[in-house]
Amino acid sequence: MKLLPAHALCWSSLLVLFWFSQSESSNVDDCEDTYSTTLEPVHPLHENETVSIGKCDISCFLYPTNILNCSWSLYTLDKDAQLSVSISVYDNIIRPMRFVSEDRVGSKSTVLPDFNDLYVILSFNVSLHNKYTSYCIRYDTDILEVLLPPSNLSASVKDGNLLVTWLPPRSRQGHRRTCFEYQMDMGDQKKLKHFDSKESYTTNADPTITYRVRIRTRINGYCSGSTQWSDWSHVVTVEQSVFKLNTLVIVSISLGIPMILLAVLLLVRHQRVSKVLFPQIPRPPPKYKCFLEKNETFNFLHPAPLAKPEEEITEVEDAEQNPGKTF
Repeated sequence: MKLLPAHALCWSSLLVLFWFSQSESSNVDDCEDTYSTTLEPVHPLHENETVSIGKCDISCFLYPTNILNCSWSLYTLDKDAQLSVSISVYDNIIRPMRFVSEDRVGSKSTVLPDFNDLYVILSFNVSLHNKYTSYCIRYDTDILEVLLPPSNLSASVKDGNLLVTWLPPRSRQGHRRTCFEYQMDMGDQKKLKHFDSKESYTTNADPTITYRVRIRTRINGYCSGSTQWSDWSHVVTVEQSVFKLNTLVIVSISLGIPMILLAVLLLVRHQRVSKVLFPQIPRPPPKYKCFLEKNETFNFLHPAPLAKPEEEITEVEDAEQNPGKTF
């Protein structure tokens, strides 16, 4: 007899769990028909029986590589509440795919096969104190799609101006050119530049800067689409001929300064410098003028022979030739 309350409690718990699972399945099915792009409760019986989900942050993105990523954060959900998150992916060709989680802060990523007319429904099933509410939100392809970066990006400097051109990306929904907005980073440590419906940009080029241009895009607020920025495009580097310019300046200075100094010297010391640079033609004295005017050939190669020196002859007499002399 003492075990009856325990059996009754066990049965009541099983009934609650069964009711929760059936209600969750029923509400997931109800979410299949939702077209709401904002998180709203599905068919609440009474407003005072609705379990508030509080402040939340929910997003789903479909990347160009067919990767679907959905994330959620329920900041203010009651700590005693039970939560079940269901992600359902629908397509006209494939069967629905569903992923279930009980995390209040979480994310789910999956690679999708090729699809047509894709849409995703997120349902948040919340129970608290015998109250149960399901919240649903739907994402169509145009809201899910994260665009490719702009194509054919090019940058060049001409006549002192930097010209950047690009082409808009292709989208699954075939958006018009006027639906894209762009964000450009030029690698010059300045703020990012924003453009609407433009495909070129021109500005004065700073010759001391090497530009590293990249660009990304998203759908603007005038068209229906994802607000997520695309990845950055490849970087286009623009290096200007700073070295050639410096060389020209250096050569000009090297040739100009000596010429200026030479001009100053000519002005200050005109006479002395003129004598050194432009010496006078030598003029012989008048007494040598007649001598130089004669057409005489000077014998510099064969000089005249020198005169022979005079010889001094001394005669010596022998004493034996005078025998008659005595001393």
